Formats: sequence, structure tokens, C-alpha cells
Amino acid sequence: MRILVIHQNFPGQFRHLVGALARRGHDVVALGSCEQASLPEGVIYGVYSVNEPDENLAYHDHSLELALRRARRVRGACEQLRDSGWIADVVLFHCSWGEGLYLRDVWPDQRLVGYPELYGSQLALGYGFDQTLSSPPPLLCEGIRHINLLSLAAIADSDAMICPTFHQRDSFPSYLRQQFHVTHEGVDLHALSPNPERCLVMQDGNLALRPGDPVVTYCSRHLEPLRGFQTFMRSLPRLQALHPTVQVLIVGENSKGYGLESEHADGYLGEMMEELNGKIDLTRIHLLGRVSYEQLIGIFQVSAAHVYLTYPYVLSWSLLEAMACGAPVVGSRCAPIQEVIEHDQNGLLVDFNNDEQLSDHLLMLLDDKVLRVRLGAAARATIEQSYGLEACTDAYEAILSGVANP
Repeated sequence: MRILVIHQNFPGQFRHLVGALARRGHDVVALGSCEQASLPEGVIYGVYSVNEPDENLAYHDHSLELALRRARRVRGACEQLRDSGWIADVVLFHCSWGEGLYLRDVWPDQRLVGYPELYGSQLALGYGFDQTLSSPPPLLCEGIRHINLLSLAAIADSDAMICPTFHQRDSFPSYLRQQFHVTHEGVDLHALSPNPERCLVMQDGNLALRPGDPVVTYCSRHLEPLRGFQTFMRSLPRLQALHPTVQVLIVGENSKGYGLESEHADGYLGEMMEELNGKIDLTRIHLLGRVSYEQLIGIFQVSAAHVYLTYPYVLSWSLLEAMACGAPVVGSRCAPIQEVIEHDQNGLLVDFNNDEQLSDHLLMLLDDKVLRVRLGAAARATIEQSYGLEACTDAYEAILSGVANP
């Protein structure tokens, strides 16, 4: 098949999938707004720019304006493909950023498969879930609706939709769900695997960490409440007091994430450092910021206890990748984590708002090697059984082929 893949941050969620499809002989062309993208062999990539606003277009919501600009740029790029004679059999596109808004105008008869990642809601941003939040500001609610408008418009034009979890599918209105396929994009089981010989040397060179060492890890794109950063940080004083040799590795940028921005000048990290001043041993806490993918794999491979907390939001790749590396996980007891982790079977689950319970479960893992090994092996087995790249690519290929040839 000729498959056009569109994602503003290409390759995004499709980074393994597009390469696997190309290796199977499909003609894969991709569109994104990043000048530099990691391209698997055989994938052709085109860039559209959103840096300059369109004339005579102004909107109150700058995110919506950016989305409409994306839609116009993608339409132009697709028109060039069409006029050159390259016609897709099926178009797979992310629905949340506006890229699919004008696709049906360019290809009235082609098959479109949308990837509507989540139907936004106040609950997804923690309201009614995170005990530290009161009521959402009106502008935030407006922003949620704007994003949903884009997804709904894309769904209306699509022949089918794909979601990676049932929770994400079920966030959408019930009358739409029958059009959804639920399958994940897949995890590369060869690149991500346990490595008992791994040695992770910290940047100062004075600390080397290996599997079996008392290492607690936390990973999020942004250090923000949506991924439980505050709960995690508040668990550290008790964790450190009761385990004097534990090393804590924190991966993530101190920047605004998906929810509200911190009122602190130094973001949520500065906020927590101020709150915990004098209560934590900073020599055993390593703030790593953004790391390379290879470094991230190493962090997962040496982890004795990996923390993954979240609002009822989209499922992070980092959870599945940590499990693929055999890291025992302590996650929050909520959707979509409960689709992946069953308590005391392939991980441990805790109350998102309970930092003392989190520290108790981390101590349990650090002190019980048998438990660590059992949960780590079961976590790996879960990924092998349900989230392996080859099986997920088979599922994607079947869906795309079925849509392209109804």
C-alpha cells in the first residue's frame, strides 16, 4: 500500500511503526513540522512550516490558530503529492492538532484513518481526581473544547479510528466508539529488554548504578502534576529516611506540560524544592532533565522501582518501555494504567494522592528482591504478550488494509 502518515512531531507515536511498515514493502511517506526528524530507512519525509502566521487570520485561542495553520499547510503538502501523481491508498493521521481538517477536500475518495488520542475533559486534567485542585479556570475549559472540536471534525471525515487503549477510546462519546479499533503502536522488544550487565555511570562519574542497586526512577516529559510529580516528590523524605542508600533518578524537563502552569518562578520543580527544603537529601536525588533514548533505556534497566503516576489521561510510552526493560513498576490505581498493570501480578498500584502509600510500596520493592524479580519478569512478559512491535504492526496493517480495501 501507499501509506501517508501525518504527525506534527513526526515520528511521534509512529516512530517504530512506520519503519516496520516500510520494511514490509509499503510505500510510506510522512509529513511533519519538525525540520529534523529521525527517519527509518525507506520512509520519505516532507516538512510543513507553522512558524509564520497566515495573513488575515487571527483567533482568540493561539493554539487553535496554530492548529488551523497546520491544517492549511498539510492541505498544501497533500495537494502537491496528489498533483505529482502520488495518491495514498490510506491516510493515517493524528486528530488532535488540526492536521486532518482539510484532508477530505484534497482526497474526497481516499480512505482516512484517524488517531484521536483522547477526548478532552476536566477529569483528564485532574479536576475531580487530584485532591490539590479546586475548580478549573474558564479558559482551560475553553481550550479543552477547542481541541475536541478538531478531533470531532477529523472523526466526521474518517472511515475508521484507532486508539491505543480502551480508556482513551471510551473518553469519546458513546455513539462514536463503534467506529474505533483499539490497538497499540507497539514496543520494540529488541531495543528494549532487561540487561543484567548494564552499568549506568552518572554525569559526575562518581556514581555507577547496576541492576540490583537501590534505584528508584521517575520519568515524564514534563515535571508536572498530571504525571504525579508532586506526589512523587512528597514521598521522598520518608523514602530516604527509611532507606539510607536509595538513589533517585528523575527524568523530565522543568517546563509547562498539559495542565496549568505553576505560579512559581521555577516551575513545579522549584515549587517542590521550596516545599521540601531541608527534608530531602539532594546528594541522592539526580535531576537528569531530558536524556537521550539510549540513556533512558539504561535508566529503566537499572531501576529497582519505577514510578508512573498519572491522571486519567493518555498512556505514556515510558510505562510500557520501563516494563519491557523489566523494571518493577509502582503506578497509580486509575485508567489507563489498570489496562496494563494488575496489582501484585505484574506491578503495584497505589492511590494517586497518597504519597505515604507510594513510599511504602517503593520500600517494599527495595527490600524484597524476590518481589522485584517476580514483578519485573511479569512486566516484561506483559509487553511481550500484548505490546510487541511485530504483533501490533500486524494489527495496524490489517486495519489499514481493511479500510483501504473494504
